[in-house]
Amino acid sequence: MKKTEFIEGAYSALEEIESLSRESLRAELSDWDEIIKSCIEAGGLAPTLPAKNHGLPRINAAAPFLKRALTDLRAIHLLVRIGYTSQAASIAASLWENALTAAVLAESESLTNQARSTKFAEIPWAPTQLAKLNAKRELKIQYKGQPYPQKEFEDNWTISYYNYKWLCQIKHPTWQSAFHDVKSAKTTEDQYAIFPFPCNFPEDMHLKFAILGNSVSKTLEAVKSFFLSLECDEGNEGYSKFESKVNFAHFGVLKQMQKFAGKQSPVKVLDRKFIKTDFSTLIEKYGE
Repeated sequence: MKKTEFIEGAYSALEEIESLSRESLRAELSDWDEIIKSCIEAGGLAPTLPAKNHGLPRINAAAPFLKRALTDLRAIHLLVRIGYTSQAASIAASLWENALTAAVLAESESLTNQARSTKFAEIPWAPTQLAKLNAKRELKIQYKGQPYPQKEFEDNWTISYYNYKWLCQIKHPTWQSAFHDVKSAKTTEDQYAIFPFPCNFPEDMHLKFAILGNSVSKTLEAVKSFFLSLECDEGNEGYSKFESKVNFAHFGVLKQMQKFAGKQSPVKVLDRKFIKTDFSTLIEKYGE
């Protein structure tokens, strides 16, 4: 067979290859289906509930970014289930930015005014700033507006930004990510095909779980911030349904991530100059 014919035939076979890849991954990934479903349903339910603050500028500003985060999560899930892990990570980095933007806008009129007054229709905060703004928002809720420990703030924003940096190691051109991807298309011990191919080898499962766990967690942060900022009617039956879906997704992620606790990821954050903390408050709360 000529090489041209082989390549053309390979492209025609991609859908079947992707279908087979999805079937081979189904058992290990199936627990994520209900977790992601609950997260997306909670995000869709929140704006439909009777609430005090519908129509406020900060709610209206947050809404499109929340919608984008939910759509990103759906796309990530579809790609991971097929085996396109690196492509899912690229969208997950986008989700991180959209989710944190939604979370901080929903809570703050001041930040909403800043975001609406920028040039070129761009959000004015770099990822490190977003991580810090969101950490402040969460600690403000946790400590009910009272002063919070600076160490806890440093730990919270740094781990959030670390997770973003990890996604960017896959999203951006890096040797470790590129070499990892090549393994899915090996034709011999030292050769590989330069052609699209799903990743379904065992080592990649760690990446799949980390991407899904990160993405659901950040989406939940946006969903909960939007919900709390609306000040929904607690007497409405949808209120308890929302809480049930959020709790199911939250604890579902914690359970799934235990499967890789203490194990080294095939892709790492190598440049750690931004880390100025030992994460002691997080270790005390969640363990190593």
